[in-house]
Amino acid sequence: MLDYYGSIVKNETDIDSELIQRFKDHCQESFMKKIISELRRENILHKEYSFSGWLTFHGKTICDIIENKILVQKDKNNIKLKFTYCFNQLFNDIDVCKMICDKI
Repeated sequence: MLDYYGSIVKNETDIDSELIQRFKDHCQESFMKKIISELRRENILHKEYSFSGWLTFHGKTICDIIENKILVQKDKNNIKLKFTYCFNQLFNDIDVCKMICDKI
């Protein structure tokens, strides 16, 4: 078996394009790139993995982390949207609403 000792490497470009492709229906590419760079900065996502290591261990873990980050951001955005709607119905002050949403 050629990849038994991790001799075939999956590089940074391949990993990024695979993750972007996998989550293209869940978020925009720019947001996905932001998540990827965050994970690299936090040393959760490395620049390269062996193919077998990626397929067996790391790929699923990284995808689960990304899904969680997308869900958290989606929840925050829903809160902002609901707040904006309610605030504008009551006070009709866009500037104050934007300032509060930026703090959330």
